[in-house]
Amino acid sequence: MNPNYYIHDSDKIALQSLKAIPGFTQVLKAFMKIWSEKQFRIQNMSTNLRISEKQMPKYYNMLPPVCEKLGIAVPGLFLELDVRPNAYTAGDTNPFIVMTSGLLETVPDEIIPTVLAHECGHIACRHSLYRTMGGIILGEAIKFIPIDFVNLAIFPIQVAFSYWMRCSELSADRAAALCDGTSEKVIEMCLRFAGYDKDIKEEANINEFMSQALEYKEMVNDSKWDKTLEFLFLKDQSHPMNAVRAYECSEWSKNERFSKMVTYLNTVFEREGIDIGLYLKEAPMPEASKYYVGNNITDVESTLKELGFTNVKTVKLTQKGLLVKDGQVLNIRVNDKDGFGMSEWYPIESDIIIEYYEPETEEEVLAAHPGQIRVPDTSKRYIGRLYEEVVNELQNAGFTEIVTKEQKKEKKGLLSTLSKSGGVSIISISGQTQFDKGEWFAEKDGVEDIHRIHRAAL
Repeated sequence: MNPNYYIHDSDKIALQSLKAIPGFTQVLKAFMKIWSEKQFRIQNMSTNLRISEKQMPKYYNMLPPVCEKLGIAVPGLFLELDVRPNAYTAGDTNPFIVMTSGLLETVPDEIIPTVLAHECGHIACRHSLYRTMGGIILGEAIKFIPIDFVNLAIFPIQVAFSYWMRCSELSADRAAALCDGTSEKVIEMCLRFAGYDKDIKEEANINEFMSQALEYKEMVNDSKWDKTLEFLFLKDQSHPMNAVRAYECSEWSKNERFSKMVTYLNTVFEREGIDIGLYLKEAPMPEASKYYVGNNITDVESTLKELGFTNVKTVKLTQKGLLVKDGQVLNIRVNDKDGFGMSEWYPIESDIIIEYYEPETEEEVLAAHPGQIRVPDTSKRYIGRLYEEVVNELQNAGFTEIVTKEQKKEKKGLLSTLSKSGGVSIISISGQTQFDKGEWFAEKDGVEDIHRIHRAAL
């Protein structure tokens, strides 16, 4: 499932705003100088307990199905001794997930796959690097980043980082809800983090938890002062409040797009290895059409068919534009409409036409010029060649009426260099003395179609 389907709008906007802050690039460069993914892995491997098929396999086996649905490689999974219930993701090119012992003590086992799906959502959305950077920017470790604080106002970057990190949690919650097929376990996960330990015997009321979140949102939105207090409280927080997260995910799961994605995912995995187009009504476009333009026709056609579309056709265009390669996609039409947007849904029987460039085959070229002959070379390149070679070349091309004449009077000057015995000095086809290689001429059709070669003689 392409993350573009479920990334929260606030996540996208907040990240763009963060990158636009003056000084962000300077901080990023400074961070990359000191940050080492390998160092993180060494520290983790030497300190925490690695979970695998042979070590606490119950928890490890929860991970691969989640990764398959989100389309990511299975990351490493570790357990850290920490009474605080938490899970986090680190790394970028080779990320790994760490669960705390407090998480397993607080959250029932049936919710652990949801927690793992949330962390895998961060990986799928490519949050890991910036979240790692954000953790350093917001924590004590910032003092180790070599930045000239005299010339750089770090506070706006910290506030923007904090805000983006909270927004990124909403995207990861959506990924978990998609894997579960419902928002119910995400809501319960937030409920557990809010204080409902699994050892508490009293039953918690989910509806009341949602009402609490709604009441909070109304309270903050109705008062500028309360909004200010919220900002002061959250300015250095990397996670949104639990009730708000639960409410956001619950509301998103009620829309039509969520239902379509869940249906699509379930159909794909239930019918694995079978033509899913037989069981789908709609399929999503993971990228906008402009993403596919310029790619190879075979790859694009295969991608759209794998998504479930059943009427994918290709149209070859032979007119080559500047820098266009063979097999390159030029345009995509869906139901006679040029292009489509990212995350748009279409009926699987939609007519999809992929236009691509491919030069004409020799057979196609000949079929397009019935009754014509193509000259093998340019008129300029025939000048000076032995006339016997030229006659033979033209005959092999299909010319039959070839007349040669001797040029008995030798001309001096530049022409003399071409006047070796038997060398061509003038050539014309149907009276045309200048022509290009590959130019087409009519076959013999009467005496007016005469192809003459003049040769110079000593």
